[in-house]
Amino acid sequence: MEYDVAVIGNDEAAFEMLCLSAASKRRTVAILPESRHSAWLVGQALRRLISDLLVDRTAQRRAMFEQAGTPRLLQALIRRAIVDEVSEHVQMLENIGVDVLLGEARFTGSRDLMVSLGVACSREHVKARHLVIGTGIRRTAIHRPLGLTPFHRPESLFTGRHLPGTACIVGGGEVGAGLAALISLFGVQTRHVSRHDNESVMHELASAAGVQLGYHPADAGLPQFGAPFTKLHADVVDCRRSVGFTNHLSLNAINVEPDENGQLWCASNFETWCGGVFGIGDVVGFSPDTALHASVQAERIMSCMTHAIPRPHLMKSFVRATAAV
Repeated sequence: MEYDVAVIGNDEAAFEMLCLSAASKRRTVAILPESRHSAWLVGQALRRLISDLLVDRTAQRRAMFEQAGTPRLLQALIRRAIVDEVSEHVQMLENIGVDVLLGEARFTGSRDLMVSLGVACSREHVKARHLVIGTGIRRTAIHRPLGLTPFHRPESLFTGRHLPGTACIVGGGEVGAGLAALISLFGVQTRHVSRHDNESVMHELASAAGVQLGYHPADAGLPQFGAPFTKLHADVVDCRRSVGFTNHLSLNAINVEPDENGQLWCASNFETWCGGVFGIGDVVGFSPDTALHASVQAERIMSCMTHAIPRPHLMKSFVRATAAV
């Protein structure tokens, strides 16, 4: 299958790129992952899930919160919310004329992708003039310990038979705040601590769910970052580190090497070392232009494509005009 533009990933910037490309009448394909979801999409799913849980205060819902085996239920709710979020975005993309492939992509050449589809374990070969990597980031535990207190990885919330009685989630942006809000609704006394004062809808939802928010360690009864948590009797879930979703893309096939955090080195127009392959959104690292809004990044990439993709109708008009002269 051949396209003008292929976009890999489900980060916010990836969807901005897809909408802009479709609006410009380019043949566009979206390659959306089945499991490696960006932190942005997980945050969107958590926001919707928590909003629904806060609104639905029925006796049945309260009983669900209080039943045993809540980690498994917690995981099932998040998975269902992510599936619903992906389905909604797929429907939106199909409505604007974008082809959608659900699977894992890897590079086989500078213009070629092999997409492993989950359905029947089939594979699809995709060839595109321009490829945009918008896989985003995921939240994981930081390498060094948090003071002298052992910390838990975010995945630990979904293991075991019971949720902890108290928990403190450190960092993680909207995903961290969303996890804090969700386990708080399940009866866990929860704190969420972030370095920055991130006022957002998710933080408001977390506050409504009973989470104690702190934008400085002292605000939540914690010592300074790096100091030992000697007086904190809670499970500390550390999700401060952001890692790019690029290790599965086989970028060595196009001579592109991510940095130690899995993020891409890009020029000011967001083009990687391989011509015609761009990075966009959170997956781009160490560039002053990463602070630009996702829509602005997409517009900058589109401006690079405008001159690269030939327009047959424009060429014919030019030939007729020069012949008349």
